Amino acid sequence: MGVREVMAMASFIAVIGPVIAQAQEPSRACSSSARYNVVPLPFIPRLVTPAGVVAGITELDRAVVWHRKSGVEELGVPEGFEFSEPVAVMPSGEVLINAIDADGHKRAAFTYSKHRFVALTGKQTWAHGVGAPGTIVGEWVPEGGTTADAVYWNDAVPHSIGLCCGGMLKAVNERGKMIGEAYDDRGHFHAFSWSPADGQHIIDPTDAYSSAVAINNAGHILLQVGNEGYLYDTGHPQHLDLAGKGYTRVEALNDCDVVVGGYGPVAEGYRAFVWSQAQGFRDLDSFLPADSGWKLRSAAAINDGGEIVGSGKWHGAERGFLLTPRH
Repeated sequence: MGVREVMAMASFIAVIGPVIAQAQEPSRACSSSARYNVVPLPFIPRLVTPAGVVAGITELDRAVVWHRKSGVEELGVPEGFEFSEPVAVMPSGEVLINAIDADGHKRAAFTYSKHRFVALTGKQTWAHGVGAPGTIVGEWVPEGGTTADAVYWNDAVPHSIGLCCGGMLKAVNERGKMIGEAYDDRGHFHAFSWSPADGQHIIDPTDAYSSAVAINNAGHILLQVGNEGYLYDTGHPQHLDLAGKGYTRVEALNDCDVVVGGYGPVAEGYRAFVWSQAQGFRDLDSFLPADSGWKLRSAAAINDGGEIVGSGKWHGAERGFLLTPRH
C-alpha cells in the first residue's frame, strides 16, 4: 500500500470511526458470533484492547494506534532508532513499544505518551507484554552479561528472575502470574510460569520444546508445541483439536478461552482461524459473506468482546482487518 493510499484510508476510517463506535461498541462479556462485520485497516494490526483500540505497524515498520473516534495515529520512533512496533496500549493511554535501529544492532523498549518516549531501564531491552498494574515483562542483557535474559519492570524498576541459561518473559496477567521461555543447559527451550510467591514451573506437555504464547486472567496458558497448540489449565495440558493438517500457529487467547491464529500447509497459504471449547475449530472466512472480497490469512489478537484483528487479502491486496461480532 502506498503512502497516498495509507493517508486516504486513514482519512476514511477517521470519518467512519464515530459511526462504528455508535453501532458496534465492544461487548464486555464473553460472547461468540455466527457473523462478523469486517473493517479494513491501513496497517497490519498486532493487538486489540478490551475497549476496541487497535495497534499495529505500517508498511514502513512504524507503530500506529487506531481509535474508533479519532482514526489512525502514527507514533513515530525514538531518536536514534529507525523502526518501532507496539506491544500494548495501557488503560492510561500510554503505549508500550519496542524500537530497533536501522542496522538491527540496537534495540530498546519505551513507553509513549503525549508525543514523548521514555525508555525502560536496562541494556538491549525488549518488552513482550503488560498485565498487573505497573508490571511490564520482557527481556534484557544484564550488566556484565552477553545473553538475553528474562526481566520484569514493576513501576519502572527492573527485576531479573535468575534463569540459569537465558530466556524471556512473554506475558503477565492481572494477578501478576507470568509466563515465558527458558533455555536449559542443553540449549533446549521450554515454556514456564513464574510468580514471586510460587517461583518457576516448567510447562512442556511433550518434554521436547514448547513456547509460551499467552496467559489469561484465569491463569490458563496457551502454548505452541511443534505444529500444535495446547491450553494449560491448572496442571492439565489440553491438546487443541485444530486444523489437523499442515502447520498451525496459535497467536492469542482471551479470558473466555477463545484462541485465534493461522493455519495452512505453507505460510503463503495461511488462513485465519478461531477455536473455542463450545464450537471447536472454525475457519474465519466462513463467518463472512461469500462476496466480501476478503481472504483472512492470520488472526493476531482477540479481546473479551470477541473482536479479532489480523491480516489478509482484500480484493487481492494486503490489508489489516478488524472483525466485530454481529449480535
